[in-house]
Amino acid sequence: MIKINTLFHMILICSCMGTCFGFMEIIVAAGSYLYQKLPCFSGACCTKNEIPANYHALEASLKDKLFGQPLVLNTVVNALKSHWNDNYRAEKALTMSFHGGPGVGKNYVTKMIQEALYTQGTRSPHVHMFVARLDFPEVSKVPEYQRNLARWIKGNVTNCPKQIFIFDEVNHMPAGVLDAIKPFIDYYDYINRINFREVIFIFLSNTGAQIVNEHTYTLWRKGIKKDEMKLSDFEKLISQGAFNEKGGFHHSETIKSNLIDHYIPFLPLMEHDVMLCIIEEFKKRGVHNPSERNIREVLSYIDWAPDSDKIFSKTGCKRISQKVGVLAY
Repeated sequence: MIKINTLFHMILICSCMGTCFGFMEIIVAAGSYLYQKLPCFSGACCTKNEIPANYHALEASLKDKLFGQPLVLNTVVNALKSHWNDNYRAEKALTMSFHGGPGVGKNYVTKMIQEALYTQGTRSPHVHMFVARLDFPEVSKVPEYQRNLARWIKGNVTNCPKQIFIFDEVNHMPAGVLDAIKPFIDYYDYINRINFREVIFIFLSNTGAQIVNEHTYTLWRKGIKKDEMKLSDFEKLISQGAFNEKGGFHHSETIKSNLIDHYIPFLPLMEHDVMLCIIEEFKKRGVHNPSERNIREVLSYIDWAPDSDKIFSKTGCKRISQKVGVLAY
């Protein structure tokens, strides 16, 4: 709890600078200071206490706990930093689309982002998660979904501009639903007097996974290692695939109008990457030095592709937690 004498000390200092500041400016400054420092009782405050945006913590988590995704590490932190930079006025909402197969870290990274940006992490009232098969299950209700989604976004951003909206399973979403968000991610200063430029939208999709996997394999065959691959190697391929494949981005206005800022490929995982996942799962269970035998036993459950080389896990690190759980006790 902030001490009251701290506030009085602040007002005294400001008062001594009367030639620079008027009385009302002093009151506003003191009020702003209190607003930022006092605890939030409503659970929906919009201050640095609730939204610390700890990029250092995010970068550390990605480096320590995300394996085999160099393009994610090199893109996500910088994109978020530049978007909420106090010295820069964003021109539009930030939109990032994560593409890749199952078990490669899309949801994992999204959770890290939530935990780093918001004090309450995934439980923050400023975090909104939509799962296609739960929230948008029926094709016949697309107009209804669009209206409800637009209302939900406007209502929450009115309360606090630093909101994050996450759409999972975009590949299972009826086409057209995401067209409802186009006005909120476009280059408008205000819509109905509301500023949407600080909002973050993240889309998670298996759409384009085959393209990502095949292109990764092609580059690997050419002698290009995963940590040498570039975002530019994938972005155009992913946007074309997402636009043409069945799902939430099918012929979407968001892609047509070039409003997705970053298409981020989650590359298929190699044996070394999967081994690191296994070791991390053992650590979570208090086993800090798992035996080579136990690691290999978990690896034996993994199916590999393509059939000719068998270098990439078909399921990433999925199901590893359950297999490690059996061996850790």
